Amino acid sequence: MRNAQMSGLTAASDRTYSRLRILLSLYFLICVLWFVVSTAHWKLVNDAAQIHYVCFLMDHGMAPYRDILEVNWPGTYLVNWAVMHTLGAGAPAWRIFDLALMGISCWAMVAIAWPYDWFAGVFGAALFILYHGRDGAAQEGQRDLIIAVLLLCAYAFLFASFRSRRLWPLLAFGVCAGVAATIKPTPLPFALLLLVVAVIRLKRDGEPILKPALYMLLGLLIPFAVVGAFLIYEGSLASFWYLLHAGMPFYHSLGGPSLPTLMRLIITPSVLTLALIALAIAAIKRDWWNWEGKLLIAGILFGIASYIAQGKSFPYHRYPMLAFLFLWVGLQMVTALRARRIVGALGMIGIAFAVILAPIYVKQSIHRLWNAEFTDSLVADLNLLGGHELSGHVQCIYVPSDCDTALYETRLVQSTGLLYDYLIFGSAQQPVIQDSRERFWQQFQRNTPQVVIVGSGLFPNGRGYEKLATWPLFQQELARNYVLFKDRTFRPNEYGPRAYRIYIEKTTLPLQPPGHY
Repeated sequence: MRNAQMSGLTAASDRTYSRLRILLSLYFLICVLWFVVSTAHWKLVNDAAQIHYVCFLMDHGMAPYRDILEVNWPGTYLVNWAVMHTLGAGAPAWRIFDLALMGISCWAMVAIAWPYDWFAGVFGAALFILYHGRDGAAQEGQRDLIIAVLLLCAYAFLFASFRSRRLWPLLAFGVCAGVAATIKPTPLPFALLLLVVAVIRLKRDGEPILKPALYMLLGLLIPFAVVGAFLIYEGSLASFWYLLHAGMPFYHSLGGPSLPTLMRLIITPSVLTLALIALAIAAIKRDWWNWEGKLLIAGILFGIASYIAQGKSFPYHRYPMLAFLFLWVGLQMVTALRARRIVGALGMIGIAFAVILAPIYVKQSIHRLWNAEFTDSLVADLNLLGGHELSGHVQCIYVPSDCDTALYETRLVQSTGLLYDYLIFGSAQQPVIQDSRERFWQQFQRNTPQVVIVGSGLFPNGRGYEKLATWPLFQQELARNYVLFKDRTFRPNEYGPRAYRIYIEKTTLPLQPPGHY
């Protein structure tokens, strides 16, 4: 009789828990839909717009690295180019791509969590999506976001292979990790580490290791083969090699926050609270140290290492860490719900905190507005100066995306392939600056622009237009052959102060007195 009563209580408890999972899943789904609908107006801004402009220049005959002076890896261009030529070149297409990334991250988290509790994947994915939303339109489709989603997929395929003893998921694991490594270099050593760990695991289980290892290596090599073919086709292989051994080290040498500041900015109080609750649960349970659990913790540590290695504290640099952290937190809290006493209570507290947090993230995403005054003003000025007739005769000299976004919105091709002003301004003793000046000057003289836009400041910490004095030749060129047309200053946006000056070539000035301007 007692056993029957206990069995009945267990069945009732299971039904209650199943209903709770469904209700919470619907709640998080409503929050995600609320975020999506409320931010449907987001424009194409920040890095996504800038990389779209690079792809636009590529479509108009400029070769990456050879003609275009830029520091992103080839996988970045190929992803953006693919979206532009399939879904479209505007903001709606990029939003669809960003939301597709979110959907894929949800699938991967649920697949990883499935043997433990599928709701843990829903929980982790919902928080990841909403946290990404709170970062605003500036972080849509960011490179580290793509990397985070690809690595989640790599994990899902790796775990699927070991759970089912099938080989093809290992090939998919390699492809996902390889594509991530073509976007930024940081995932490559981590992908190789995962490969080695997988081989060791196979050997310990008494399984053959040669064929699985070959499948994983082949998957890793496929994206690099595609990138190699792309560079050869563009005639940019040598220029990319120069970027690897000179351009990127110079970029990283430009500095950023100190290590203590980086660590302070890596996690927000809300995420830290969730992580601490999950750590408390893990410390008490002591049963989450299986092979898969250790690999998830390795993913969190990789995300931290990647963030520190990049050294710039940009919000999107946290995404690989956050993706694995939210999933791990979800697994801890959801599996704790069925436990008794303090573990179960901690699980309930963590879930309740996430329930409160979700609409807060949505409201933050709604109120996180991108200040587009710079871009809107520049678009108006460019249209006043001739609009489409300026294509091929205009040049932006600035690091932030605002200027390139204006050129992309007006579909104007630059006179040169210079994207970042820190490549030509600064110490002439730097070999990279010397080389970039020579390449830029050759392009500038070969196709002298009628309009030159100079943005205020010099990455990472410069202010005003003092940077012009670091290259007297160019400063003299502006003074001798150009006249100042506009000098505009705007309110700071989330990346700091914004201002630009427009210079017009004297030989192309309209027949109007200087006072008219």
